[in-house]
Amino acid sequence: MKIIIPLCLLLTLLACNNKSVYRKAADEIVEQIPANHHLNVGNRRYNIYVPAGWTTNTRTEYGIDYYFLLAPKTAADPNTNINVITEDMQHYTLEEYMQKTIQAVMKAIPSAVILDQGLIETDSLKGAWYKYNMEPRGIKATLVSYVFPKDNIAYIITAGTQTKDAGRYRPLFDSVATSFRFIN
Repeated sequence: MKIIIPLCLLLTLLACNNKSVYRKAADEIVEQIPANHHLNVGNRRYNIYVPAGWTTNTRTEYGIDYYFLLAPKTAADPNTNINVITEDMQHYTLEEYMQKTIQAVMKAIPSAVILDQGLIETDSLKGAWYKYNMEPRGIKATLVSYVFPKDNIAYIITAGTQTKDAGRYRPLFDSVATSFRFIN
């Protein structure tokens, strides 16, 4: 199984210009990830809360379709963002999928340290999440990935920020994740 989570988590943090140290870190990690043909499979429409002052955009990076929620950029906080992607779960249960995803993160990003994991519920969905730190090229980042399965498709929301801001952003990240709803 080739899980794409390492790439989406990385792009969550590294949504930035092509010449930066952030982009170089992203490129180095991407080189470690095998091709994945199980992406961009979800076509269900959904709603998600966009925090005040944040912007959104849709773009394709490394062949993956992303929906980004971007925090206002400042010199002190240049890369905080959230993204949503989809992946075929290949008939794994949520628990199996999460285990394989975490294994893939640890393999692709040697500096990754899993800090915590658990379950999450919205008013209509049950999912799981995991939180981890990583430090590619000296960039200290904390990310939380939330996974909501629906019809054998993982809807993956990955939120990331600098480690120094992680405590401040976590309630907002959770709020965005729990707002996720499918449009019937």
